[in-house]
Amino acid sequence: MSTDLERALSKLRFDDQVIGYSLMTKAGRPFVSFAFPDDLFPRVRDSIGLYKTDLRLMTIDTEKGLVVLSPVDENWILTVLYVPELQLGLAIAKTKNVLRLLEGIELPPPPEEFEESAETNLQVLESIAIKAASTESEPVADTTEIPVIAIEPVPEKKQLTAADFNVLPSTIPKRGTEYSTTLSLESDLYQKMKTEYRNFGFDVLMLVNGELNVEQIADSMFQSTDRVTDLLKWAAIQGIVEVPITEVQADVAVASTSVGRFVKCPRFEGDITKIDDDHATIIKLCDGTRTTTEISKAAGVPESKVIQLLARYRKDGMKMIGKSV
Repeated sequence: MSTDLERALSKLRFDDQVIGYSLMTKAGRPFVSFAFPDDLFPRVRDSIGLYKTDLRLMTIDTEKGLVVLSPVDENWILTVLYVPELQLGLAIAKTKNVLRLLEGIELPPPPEEFEESAETNLQVLESIAIKAASTESEPVADTTEIPVIAIEPVPEKKQLTAADFNVLPSTIPKRGTEYSTTLSLESDLYQKMKTEYRNFGFDVLMLVNGELNVEQIADSMFQSTDRVTDLLKWAAIQGIVEVPITEVQADVAVASTSVGRFVKCPRFEGDITKIDDDHATIIKLCDGTRTTTEISKAAGVPESKVIQLLARYRKDGMKMIGKSV
């Protein structure tokens, strides 16, 4: 049980947009925490006490970032602190995804006395669960014979490729049959997506709601439409999302080649003197001629760092400029 719980919480531990998290009791005591600031616990505890009779998923704006609280069951509350620049909808979606992973784990109530936030508390939960299970009677084996039913083989479908999908900036992707499966940490599809696209794939899928088009998804993540399109085509092949399947004519393909590839580049139009000194080097590279990938290579920093700065200075004059290359 503790292994399953650790696996679910690792979704938050290895998320670059998560500052810290805590599994708390309904009384507001932190049982297991990872990098969650101690000075925020009193504020969280007050919120839990205020709404404990009817606590639902709620958010708290703090100077350190956005805190999302959500009940796991009648005994536990998951509390997550996200980076300040993360959108509210994406923070809630990330939290709900972890809650779905926790649904299949039966957590026993917390012990009456425990050391707050101790690393060994996961093992404490497991020992409580094992003790409770040992008091239950063992089920009687069912010896009823199960008839063998012959199943006709299903004809194998033609394997689609990226070229079979025509994903445009105006295309609105929808969730496919494998969408929920892919969001599970234990699924092979999730591991495959993690290997191919790291956290980028998960973040894009969180924005696929049948309403946002490709360009809107790209803009909200400060990414190029090409990168989002590539991910969506891969996801469509796996059945994770649904996008139109069209036959692209040769003359259209030639015309597209002559026009070039459309990308979006950040351009800072604000006052550079107001930028933090340790950020100025990267912001100066945002001149509307480089993509986030090119900026990260020029500055020698991870691309995720560049994207975080774009979100931070969005209201101070950071724009996204489209161009063909």
